[in-house]
Amino acid sequence: MAGEEQGRRRFRTWVGILSVLIALGLAVGGYFLLRQEEPGKYAGPVDKVTVAAAEYLAGALIYVAEDQRFFEENGLDVTIRGYGSGKACADALINREADICTSAGFVFVSNSSQHVDLRVFGTVATAQVKELIVRKDRGITTIDDLAGKRIGVTRRSGAEFLLGVFLTLNGLSYETVELVDLKPSEIVEAISDGDIDAAFTWDPYSYDIKKELGENVISWFGGEEFYFLLLAQRDWIEDNPAAAERFIESLLEAEEYIEDNSEKVKEFVKGRFDYEADYIEYSWPRQEFAVILEQAMLITFEDQARWRIENNLTDKTQIPNYLNFIYWDALEAAKPEAVTVIR
Repeated sequence: MAGEEQGRRRFRTWVGILSVLIALGLAVGGYFLLRQEEPGKYAGPVDKVTVAAAEYLAGALIYVAEDQRFFEENGLDVTIRGYGSGKACADALINREADICTSAGFVFVSNSSQHVDLRVFGTVATAQVKELIVRKDRGITTIDDLAGKRIGVTRRSGAEFLLGVFLTLNGLSYETVELVDLKPSEIVEAISDGDIDAAFTWDPYSYDIKKELGENVISWFGGEEFYFLLLAQRDWIEDNPAAAERFIESLLEAEEYIEDNSEKVKEFVKGRFDYEADYIEYSWPRQEFAVILEQAMLITFEDQARWRIENNLTDKTQIPNYLNFIYWDALEAAKPEAVTVIR
């Protein structure tokens, strides 16, 4: 009898252990099933994307999306190649060294007449960061004093357009000054060394010039805000529409993250670009990190194209229909309210 009772106890013990194991298995399996079915979680193939991204504050969305793994979570294996200007980023895209690039609107307009397959599919920021900075020791205290002076500017960049508008609005023209075509980093050195009398550039380069020359500078704000765009080639967009949409979704997540964690992002950007804390506080209010396609952007493109024609910077005589250069589907699918262009 004692042996039978002992056997029954062992049987009940094993049944209990087996029941627990089955329950655990069901719980774990159910957890992973729920994870797989959780809305918004991408579970498809991973797409490789190379991005030519400007290494300064206006391009921060790209770097935040990488740092917070939003690209990875959306099934993208993104390689970022950093450049010192949007023009250099666009050159990399045109030369097929990147699939996507960030670039100012004027860079796109300047290239679109020859490269008709360029497509705009969003922005990463709008900003007001361009300035004309002059050396006072070159006898420049008013805008009229610019006549005959050497002004450093990065040609075919947004700075070239805004400098032209600035001069025109103040009764001057390109013929009354001497333009010196320089990369942004070269402009800082050239004006600091006295090789040029003035510079028209953007943050962080304008900030560096002011810091270097101190009280020996006068500066004037360079006018309208500019759009910092996302560009791709038409064939890449057509071959990778799903990847383009997930890329936009990743940036929208980064946009929301910046809104909710601005101080953390400031610290991240400070380390990522080796910025001073004072510069971050100086330039941050001038930026708006946003993924949009809005009507004012098209009007700006048309103004820039018209200015290029009037100043004989292109052999084209007609302003293109920039509606034909925009890819709508990715942003419309991810955030339709961010698209406000009239069509």
